[in-house]
Amino acid sequence: MNKHDNNKSSHTRPIIFVAGATGAVGFKLCLILKQHGYQVYGTTRSINKACFLEAIDVVPVVVDVFNKNQLINQIQTISPQIIIHQLTDLPHGLKPEHMHEARKRNAKIRETGTAHLIEAAQSIPCQKFIAQSIAFAHEPSASKINEDSPLAISSDNEIIKYNALNISDMESRIHQSQLNHVILRYGKLYGPATGCNKASEGSIHVDVAAHAAYLAINNGSGTYLIVEEDQTYSSEKAKIELDLDTFYRWKTQHI
Repeated sequence: MNKHDNNKSSHTRPIIFVAGATGAVGFKLCLILKQHGYQVYGTTRSINKACFLEAIDVVPVVVDVFNKNQLINQIQTISPQIIIHQLTDLPHGLKPEHMHEARKRNAKIRETGTAHLIEAAQSIPCQKFIAQSIAFAHEPSASKINEDSPLAISSDNEIIKYNALNISDMESRIHQSQLNHVILRYGKLYGPATGCNKASEGSIHVDVAAHAAYLAINNGSGTYLIVEEDQTYSSEKAKIELDLDTFYRWKTQHI
């Protein structure tokens, strides 16, 4: 149990709403939250995936985040204190031949899905809004990249530029929302269900990414780089303010 956890029962803990609960990070996050006794509601677009959430005692919410009224109604009915945005629309295994179209779909999720989630959060007494972003869209730097490093919105690399503009817009929406928030800029994911088994520069294990979202429930404010420390990236702020442990791995026997 981390130093910020406590022994309160699940009835006195905040209710958690995880948007994107069947994704690689979202599902692992749900496992961690249940391990620590939280009541969790998790979204999926597919009724066929609801059973995976039920199997780990997460209440499935079958909803299309592009349907704003449906999403707002669901969140108002549940009235969670914490909303965690782990929405993505990426192909299984991140197969290169599918990534061009996937980037467009993922950008739409970040733009429209985030806007709808923010509006839903603003319609209830939301204590905290936690959202995933990415750490690999910064300008190259002579020093280590950190939270203050500029995004590569003028990059000659079209993919990096596209990602940078997309997350700049998404993060601006969150900052301007007046919600108490944490933005987690994840490195390149590796580990189970990510399509990548080995770490590389600026990467992060999927378990650590999920654990960072859990830690952000009770800690931190603003933006954090969630990456394994290397010669290019610094995760010092997250280690200090979130108590991030980049060696964390979820263990089944803890359930």
